[in-house]
Amino acid sequence: MSVRIFAVILLFALSSLSPARAQPFPNQPIKIIVAFGPGSGGDLLARMLANQLQPELGTPIVVENRVGALGQIATTALARAKPDGYTLGMGSSSTHSTSQFLTKNLPYDPLADFSAVGGLNSYTFILLVNAESGITTPEQLVTAMKRKNGGFTGYGNASGRVGAAHFKKLAGLNTSEIAYKSSPDALVDLSAGRVDYVFTDVGSSKSFVESGKLRPIAVMSDSRSSVLPNLPAIGETYPGFNFDNWGGLMAPKGTPIEVIQVLNSALRRVLDKPDVKARMTAMGLEVKPSSPDELTELVRKQHKAWGDAILGAGIEPQ
Repeated sequence: MSVRIFAVILLFALSSLSPARAQPFPNQPIKIIVAFGPGSGGDLLARMLANQLQPELGTPIVVENRVGALGQIATTALARAKPDGYTLGMGSSSTHSTSQFLTKNLPYDPLADFSAVGGLNSYTFILLVNAESGITTPEQLVTAMKRKNGGFTGYGNASGRVGAAHFKKLAGLNTSEIAYKSSPDALVDLSAGRVDYVFTDVGSSKSFVESGKLRPIAVMSDSRSSVLPNLPAIGETYPGFNFDNWGGLMAPKGTPIEVIQVLNSALRRVLDKPDVKARMTAMGLEVKPSSPDELTELVRKQHKAWGDAILGAGIEPQ
């Protein structure tokens, strides 16, 4: 066989392989891991995003719930996934801002083990009471708790736990906390009168509020929320809620930048749709798209802000 013929055969063989190697991202299904249970705010948002991102990216997107340990099970799985863009996760203040301060020997580094894809939103967290309690304001709740000289707060995520502990400190309450696997579980007990109040996201509590079982009495912030302007901010009476509940799409550290860019562009297109904005607003979410770099900086700043709040509230890591 001549050298020229061999070269032609080799070139043909290599060219026949190149389309498979050069297939653009994505060319297989994408999985979004959610740290909290079905019906939670993070779950509802992830499923809406999956439906919207599928046509944008041209590939199936599935949502996988991995519930437990205040989001650490799911977030650890994301940190250990292959960094190829086919496994993503819903990052939040619960999974990335509070975890390192609430857990000894956390199995992942919230700052070093992830690549930011893009910002999604800020969560509006609200203070809820049983609708039959007669309580309509934070001041009335504080009066009732002090009259009892005790009481219980339930939580199903880290943000709700920190908010409740911070509120307890600022208002001088003597309450005990009860942990649940996810926010809907805590809200079931609140509606049954087994706990006195719960801090959680609007999405998780929507059905309970609409059914008349629970009453929102304030937003967990120093200032009123643009999506719930008629609810007072707790900080109007008990100032000091200067940390934010944020949400963003995350990937494992080392995910190629070109893959991140594809995902970020698709995410921005989805978040710019009027119907998506309307649905997110109805869930109590303020839409906040961002670049990967902007989300990275937000995660860094909020890690410190939540850490300061946790240390100030005297919560010990467990």
